[in-house]
Amino acid sequence: MRRIVRIALVLAAASIVGCERSGPTAPEQGSPAQALSQPGNATTAAKPEIDPTYANGTTVYMIGPRLIVNARETMPNAYEHAEELYLVVYPQPSTPQPGAGPITLPSGYQPQCNPCFHPGLPAQFVYHDHVITGAPGMGNDGTAGEYKAPWKIILLVYNPAYVASPSFTPLKSEAAIDAAEQAGNVFLPINTGGDNPYEVDTGNLLICPTVSNKA
Repeated sequence: MRRIVRIALVLAAASIVGCERSGPTAPEQGSPAQALSQPGNATTAAKPEIDPTYANGTTVYMIGPRLIVNARETMPNAYEHAEELYLVVYPQPSTPQPGAGPITLPSGYQPQCNPCFHPGLPAQFVYHDHVITGAPGMGNDGTAGEYKAPWKIILLVYNPAYVASPSFTPLKSEAAIDAAEQAGNVFLPINTGGDNPYEVDTGNLLICPTVSNKA
C-alpha cells in the first residue's frame, strides 16, 4: 500500500484541493490524473459547505472561497509567509468509490471528512482531518472576526498500524504533528529523500477563513 499511496501523493501535489466539501457523493468520473488535469472541476455555483478543522487542540470551522494553484512558483513571497493547512489522511486498503460511506476506526473515532471528495483531490485521500496552526483568539494572528490568512496545503498519511490501535486519538495541532514526525511511527514516509519524509507540499495556497459553524 505504501507504493500506491506514494504514487497517488505525487499526483496530488499538483491537485486542486479546497475547503468546500462535495460530500460523500460521486466526484467526476475518471482517473486521478484526469481529475487533476481539469481545474474547472474545482468551481461550483453552490455555496461551499463548512468543514470542521483542528487548531491548537480545538475544533474550528473553515470555508474555502479561493484556491491559488501553483502559488509556490507564481507567488513565492506570499507562499513563503503562508501558514500550513495539513490534510491528514486515513489510508484505505482500496480506493474509495463514488458513494463510499463513512468509516469508524477501532478506537471509535471518525475522520472530520468521512469522506469528503474535495474537487480535484484523488479518491485515495477522501478520508482525512484538517489541522491548521491557529484561529481567531489564538495569539497574534487571531482576530475578532474571520481569519483570512492564506494556507499552504500539506499532505500527510497516517501509518495504518498506528490508526488501528484501539487507543488512537487524532492529532489536533501543529505541535502534535511535529512530535509525531519525531516519533517516526505515526505517518507513512511518503516523501523519501525530501527535507521532511512525511510531508508532501502541494505548492497550492488556499484562502480559507474560519467562520461560525452557523455561517
